[in-house]
Amino acid sequence: MKKKINIIYPDNIYHVYNRAVEKRTIFYTDQDYEYFIKKFLFYRDMIKIKLLCYSVMPNHYHFLLKEPTPGVGNPRGPYKPNVNQFKGSNISKFMGLLANSYTNYFNLRYDHSGRIFQGPFKFKIVDNDDYLKKIVYYINLNPLKHKIVKNINDWPYTSYFEYFGKKKTILINKEFLTDINEDKEDLKYFISELNNIEYEF
Repeated sequence: MKKKINIIYPDNIYHVYNRAVEKRTIFYTDQDYEYFIKKFLFYRDMIKIKLLCYSVMPNHYHFLLKEPTPGVGNPRGPYKPNVNQFKGSNISKFMGLLANSYTNYFNLRYDHSGRIFQGPFKFKIVDNDDYLKKIVYYINLNPLKHKIVKNINDWPYTSYFEYFGKKKTILINKEFLTDINEDKEDLKYFISELNNIEYEF
């Protein structure tokens, strides 16, 4: 069987996600989440990544990221996408820096050694508007999907609050912000359908 080749292409949007080894908890306290988000901001600005949506759970995360135009934020200059380009994409560099930084923090804080994430991050291209809308809801409402909270307003580590104007934009790039606040019926529908939505890690 031919091996599937995953490539991150410039100017495309990707759903990026990963979870902890053995599904263990790796975010215990507010300090843990805040450190992760602080580093996210730092590396986002360094690598010039565009963030459209996010949620951070106790043992996994979901991001919606846009790979920039070739050469933007890339110290090696422009590149042409090819089968070897995964390692050279801005998204892969960004995710590598973020994962390494949080792993070092976690190992020091919790007297742990070794990796904490389940291998390399995974990603899927978002190639149409319907999927984009669905994945925005899925990521924003992920705490409900996993029954971490009963009310989405009780989980601060998601872009839900930025999309619905309940918090000033911190992580989200404003030019990509979709006004889903007007789609109240869609919101109710997605909340009701969350348990039926499966997403493979």
